[in-house]
Amino acid sequence: MNNAEKGKQFELLCKAKLSELGFENLILTNNTDNGADIVGVLGNTKYVFQCKNHIKNQGNKCVQEVISAKTLYGANRSVVISNSQFTKSAIQLAKPNYCILITASDFFELTDFSNAIRELPSIVPIYSDDYDLFKIYENVKKKIGRVPGNDDFDSSTKYQIRKKYGNLTNFIRSVGDEMFSIKPSNVKIKEEYYRIKDLIGKTPTLKDISENSTFSRNSFATYPFTKLQKECGDRPNVERGIEKDELVNQFYNLKNKIGHFPSPREIDEYGLYKTSYYRNKWGSFDNFLTELNLTRTNLNIQRRYTKVELTQLYCLIDLVFSILNESENGRLNHSILEKLNYKGKNLISPSTISKRFGSWDAFQIYLNEIGNQEIIEELKKVLKKFT
Repeated sequence: MNNAEKGKQFELLCKAKLSELGFENLILTNNTDNGADIVGVLGNTKYVFQCKNHIKNQGNKCVQEVISAKTLYGANRSVVISNSQFTKSAIQLAKPNYCILITASDFFELTDFSNAIRELPSIVPIYSDDYDLFKIYENVKKKIGRVPGNDDFDSSTKYQIRKKYGNLTNFIRSVGDEMFSIKPSNVKIKEEYYRIKDLIGKTPTLKDISENSTFSRNSFATYPFTKLQKECGDRPNVERGIEKDELVNQFYNLKNKIGHFPSPREIDEYGLYKTSYYRNKWGSFDNFLTELNLTRTNLNIQRRYTKVELTQLYCLIDLVFSILNESENGRLNHSILEKLNYKGKNLISPSTISKRFGSWDAFQIYLNEIGNQEIIEELKKVLKKFT
């Protein structure tokens, strides 16, 4: 059950208890933005209720919201029912505004609601400047997705906070929020990691954390970042001290998992360590394959031909065309090479040659420079392998 479902269940329990206490015309507002969860009538008095199923103590926020909801629903009294306690400032704000604060443990023990609230003072209007300041705070918090710091407010708002509360710390505590300057627990750090991951849409780096979190980098000093990434289900972006044997083991573990030798793309997507780890240890991914007596063909990825191999292939194909055409003129060219297929793919793509030599013209110059005799000698070496 997620937090929203738990909150809804708590509202239903409160509604059932209110019905037991004699409230009539009870309705669930099903609106998270108007400050009231339940509206009901007892005798000639209309009430609005906000139900808070939270662990942390409730501050000014819930009090100001439910007082505002009282006007919206044309009610006479406002009530906050909380599964936790209330901050001192919340109690101080509630008393002069005729707002009832009651913990869930006390609420569910009530047998007579009217007697329980009889001693409360007469109604006094809420101070508008407090409410405006609170709304600014909530809008900023909603916009940036975290508890705001001093730099998140304009100079006018900062002046109002200092004038009325002394500093931002006192104001944030008065609304029941947790100061970001307090060293967060490991649970809070994980929650912050997930929040930033959702915000940026990728696995966060430590730089991403620094740029998007209100927690300082020192908060992660007792929680190594690679460990945090692993425990949050992500692969570390950078992990030090990984030996070759471990990379080889992970390569074969992934092979067993997917049923074939993994390609570089599959290693990056599914492997514990990305191909960058292999390149850093072996100099290149091809060197890694060579050490395991594997080739790119084993991984079903395109081969990387050397200049000599490309020249040999080109000349062999050119020789075949010269025999077929019984002429040494107008044999193999760029256009013909593009049309030659092998197993559904280009036999040798002209672009492959161009990339290896820099351009197609550079390849033609290379052919002229090495000369026919040298090409023939290279071809003889190739033919010996098959005789």
